[in-house]
Amino acid sequence: MKRWGVLLWLVLPGWLHAQPQGYHTGAVWVTFAVYLVLLLAIGVYGELRFGKNYEDYVAAGKRLGAWVTAVSSAASAESAWLILGLSGMGFTKGFAAYWIALGGLVGYWFNARFIMLPLKRDGDRLGSLTLTDYIVDKLGDRGRWIRVLSTLLIVVFMTAYVVAQFTGSGKQLSGMHLTSYTTGVWVGGVIIALYVLMGGYAAVSYTDLLQGMLMVAVLALFPVWGLVKAGGPAEVWRTLHHLHLTQLWGPQAFSLFALGALLAEALGIAFGYPGMPHVVIRYFTVKDTKTARQAAFIATTWSVFAYFGAVTIGLLARVLVEHGAMMHPQDPEKALAVFTATFLHPVLAGVVLAAVTAAIMSTADSQLIYASTTLINDLYLAFRGKRPDPRRLVVTTRVVVAVLSLIALLLALTKARFIYGFVLYAWSALGAAFSPIVILSLYDRSFNARGALTSLIVGPVVTVLWKGVLGWSSYVYELFPAFLISLFLGWWVSRIGNQEA
Repeated sequence: MKRWGVLLWLVLPGWLHAQPQGYHTGAVWVTFAVYLVLLLAIGVYGELRFGKNYEDYVAAGKRLGAWVTAVSSAASAESAWLILGLSGMGFTKGFAAYWIALGGLVGYWFNARFIMLPLKRDGDRLGSLTLTDYIVDKLGDRGRWIRVLSTLLIVVFMTAYVVAQFTGSGKQLSGMHLTSYTTGVWVGGVIIALYVLMGGYAAVSYTDLLQGMLMVAVLALFPVWGLVKAGGPAEVWRTLHHLHLTQLWGPQAFSLFALGALLAEALGIAFGYPGMPHVVIRYFTVKDTKTARQAAFIATTWSVFAYFGAVTIGLLARVLVEHGAMMHPQDPEKALAVFTATFLHPVLAGVVLAAVTAAIMSTADSQLIYASTTLINDLYLAFRGKRPDPRRLVVTTRVVVAVLSLIALLLALTKARFIYGFVLYAWSALGAAFSPIVILSLYDRSFNARGALTSLIVGPVVTVLWKGVLGWSSYVYELFPAFLISLFLGWWVSRIGNQEA
């Protein structure tokens, strides 16, 4: 046994460092295929255990554990935007991109400290299955305007979000020179649709646990690998300093105005977390408050490695490009793909491809199942009155999943391929609409349905005006003003309504 150990010790480092330029892509595809089969197997498990009853299909019976809740909620919040978009920001903006990572961490901390436990308690007390259920159950909805508007917002912007994830799948596969962008979109989209169709929310949650752990493993370990390839900390600092990418503020990084805009973007991202419907749903389905408390700690720890690791990968990729050790990516968001294709053995490249796809799938699947559940639970059932057979409800939800998947696929095949901007737009609209409602409903006793309806309207409208009409998003990220205005007007209108009453 010792001889075999010595032999492996001598051979394995060379195998790990094998230069894969021009490598046979079959090994990458085989590794990736094994991962995809595993996801489908989880889908089959979800079908066997949770596929018959409607509440099980859309909420896994409200009995998920701490690790599944924490990692699946984190992974569903962090998509291709994190692993591709944020690494691209590190590649272009340098150390200043860490402000965005800090903003994301603040969002996780805020959710863990102020949102998860009280929302779990209220959700259990009210028997809520979705975020819209919770808002209506707690605040009321006489004209059903809250149900209609929230459903419309969730379906439209979550479908747009899914488009960005399918776009990420195409970018990663084409960036690794494995296939065309179009084929990459189809691979990611079809696999996601299949296991969501089979296992519903349970399959989504358990696959997201696997995918979240794979994501954080790559984002935590690759910076160490890249640091070694780049020549160590001193060489990395020297190169980045020469490129004027080491300062967090000042003449070589950002002007005071630009830094303020970046901080607003970081805080804007943080403001979005309390109101992301596909993330908040995990707080309703966790087993109990003790488990929710554990999940809050796990999710915050996960975010530290994920956010700061993604930026660091982009920084190190930039250094390696400057050293001539790897090609300059045509698109900064392909920095990880080029790094992978340059330095990793095909089998490990397949693992990385799986991790990137995990970031994509863990968000897209959550949004697909949530958007479909919203259409069925928050709109169809609410207006239908009589509740149909549970098996029929499951079938109907699956049909909606299939239709939304197809729409997202077709849109992703167009030229709308800028992941970071596309995701931030959808994140802003949803966050500005729902985050003020969640926060005020938990901590303001005067908050009412009028205030909630105001936030649902004002948040997305300010987002669209700020970015699409006025074009001010290049100065300040639209979620920052949209959230503040939505929060203030929701609070103010609630008090006007109470005074009139």
